[in-house]
Amino acid sequence: MSRRTPAEIATAAEKIYDENYRNEFERKYRDHHVVIDVKTGEAYRGRWPEEAMQAAIEAAPKGLLHLIRIGSPGAFRVSYTTGNAHTRAL
Repeated sequence: MSRRTPAEIATAAEKIYDENYRNEFERKYRDHHVVIDVKTGEAYRGRWPEEAMQAAIEAAPKGLLHLIRIGSPGAFRVSYTTGNAHTRAL
């Protein structure tokens, strides 16, 4: 298999999720997490991201893995704030 960029892995995993898992998982497991192995199309679900990732790594240690939060556009929500007293650079 040729090398894939992170964006290519994410795109492939999202397609596998959409075609094989989305309908059932979003009905049954909303706010859980799933890791898709792009090499096999297998899904590894867990309540927490660590659970899903651990299951995937144990089953497919050489897999091409992508984490998805079920029912959400992203696995994590990221925010950043600055206060008046402190300045932070990204």
